[in-house]
Formats: sequence, C-alpha cells, structure tokens
Amino acid sequence: MQTKIILLFLSFCFCSQLLAQKAPKSPNRFKIVALPVAFYTPDTKWGGGVGGLSTFNFKQDSLGARRSSVTVGVVYTQLRQVLLYFPFQLFPQNQKYWISGEAGYFKYIFNYFGTGNGISPDYIEKYDARFPRIRLNMSRKVKEHLYAGLRYAYDDFTFTKRAPDGLLIQDEVAGSNGGRISGVGAGFNYDTRNSIFFPDKGWLVEGVLYTESKQTGSQFKYNRISVDAAKYYSVGKSGVLALNAASVLSFGNVPFHQMPVIGGTKRMRGYFEGKYRDKHLLLVQTEFRQPLFWRFGVVAFGGLGMVGEDFQSLAVQNTRYNYGAGIRFLLDKAQKINVRADYGRGYKSSGFYLTFGEAF
Repeated sequence: MQTKIILLFLSFCFCSQLLAQKAPKSPNRFKIVALPVAFYTPDTKWGGGVGGLSTFNFKQDSLGARRSSVTVGVVYTQLRQVLLYFPFQLFPQNQKYWISGEAGYFKYIFNYFGTGNGISPDYIEKYDARFPRIRLNMSRKVKEHLYAGLRYAYDDFTFTKRAPDGLLIQDEVAGSNGGRISGVGAGFNYDTRNSIFFPDKGWLVEGVLYTESKQTGSQFKYNRISVDAAKYYSVGKSGVLALNAASVLSFGNVPFHQMPVIGGTKRMRGYFEGKYRDKHLLLVQTEFRQPLFWRFGVVAFGGLGMVGEDFQSLAVQNTRYNYGAGIRFLLDKAQKINVRADYGRGYKSSGFYLTFGEAF
C-alpha cells in the first residue's frame, strides 16, 4: 500500500506541473496535456501507459462555448491486457452538432460470472478476447439543450481462450463463441450541465432505441431500449449532489457480452464489471462530492441495482446494493478534470478504483 501511495503522489506532482503552465489568452485556444497514465481497477489490476487530452474550440465558436475534446491512450495492464483507445466529443458550428464516440482495439481478459440471478455469487470464470471497437453518435441540436440523431456500434469479438470447465465453452450462452455486433439506433440527448467533466447543476438525459440484425451487419438479432439520466445539485458553498438512474430493456438473442451489467468504474462501484448481467437492468445511484483544500476533495456514494431476463425477475429479492467513498485530485482547474480514487463495497464484493473523470 505504501508503494501505491508514493506512485500516486508522484503522478499528482508531475501532472500539476504540466497543468500549471498558462494557456494562451484566446477563446479558441487549443490546449494539449500529455502525461503518463496510471490506474487501478479490480478488472485490470494496475495499468499504465501514455495518454493525451486535447480540449479546443472551433474557429466559429462564440466566447464561452462548450469545448470539444479528443483523448488518445495506449495502456498495458498487470494482467497483460492491451488497450488502444481514441474517444472524442466534438461540438462544431458553435454547438449546432454534437459528435461523440470511440475507436479502439483491445486485447482483454474478462471475468464471466454467469447470466441472471441464479448463479452463485462465488462463481467466476475467465476468457480472453481480442476485438476492434467503433462507437459513433451524431446528433443535431433541435432546440436549446436538446440534440437528436443516430448511433452506430461495432465490435468483432474473437475469443482466444475459454475456461475448459466453464459455462461458455459449452456453447449454450448466446455469444459464447464471440462474434460480430453491428447495430444502429436513434437517440436524443438533453444536456443542461454547466460543465462536461464536473457539473454542479443541470441535467444530462440520454435515450436510445437500438437494433441489430443481419441487415445491419450483425451476427445477432435483438433490440434494446435504454434511458440514462443524471441530475446535479449545488449543496452549500462548494458541494455537489449527483443523482443517476438508468434503465436498459433488451429483447431477442442478446449476446452475453452486450447485456447491461452491474459493476465496474461507473455503475455501482464495488463489483467486478459484469458481476451481474442480463437482458434487463434497472439502477439508481448517488454521489456527494465535496472539495476540501488546494486540489483535493472527497466523495461518498451508494446505489441500488437489479438485472433480470424478464420483468418478473426485476424484483426486490434480486436487488443489489453498493456504497463507498473516495478521494479526488483536480488535474485541470479550468476544465475541472479530476483523478479519482474510490473504494466501493457490495454484496460479498469490494473493489478499489484509480482512474480519471467522474462515474456519472
């Protein structure tokens, strides 16, 4: 533990020096931060590499317009996982359009805990997969704060290793041989946040109707309806209360690796990502964020969630909980970008997370 604290402290000092440099005094300035990447999650253990974040405005943007961002990273983890990723958010023509997404390639070791609520909480098997990924969201402003447009998703899973005595190798689970997903959807975003990275007021609501079939280039056929909403409140002089609710309903031959899940760095910290998965998901979570001194702050969080194959399975007895606390370190004062270190607990589960940005 002492070694981890030292490494974290050195990373903080290095990043602080990078970000202390003054940016040009221009409303359309182009700002780049390049730095070593270090993080920890239960699914990867320690990971490290190099990354860069660029934030900028387009020439036609008005003063104070929302800044676009592009991130690139190359990461290798303690579990010999390789992550090449390129997420972006663009707001061209003075926020008339909202274009976001991700391109990447991943060589990953996943944990599979079974599907549904009937599997023992102690069950776990591992499988190795390689896959390219494309996510593209293209929306146009239809009125103030409201965007509507199209979505596209693509993964092509190749499983390179499955547990010889596990459930997946029996080929009775949809997607247990990997396969290509390629789907399209229509969706909307309602966004009144006053900051992308650390809002203290406003709403962010996303709704999507999504489909996959042979006609869209997929090897699976299913439909999905999802709604994800977050609300932010200022509390006192500098505190923030963040609330998040999500609903995902899936119908058809859904591959297990595309089912909604409980767990990970964003949905109910304290569980491995995918600890609980099924066709349907409902969850609510909240977090209180409080700056303390200099660049440091603290948070406390908790949530409730459930998964099920059908609506009858979304029952009180299948509800899972989580709670925890964390520390924040402010990397970029202007954009309010944090490093977060969280410890979460759940039902017979716990996890430590060291990563960038807020969970929601």
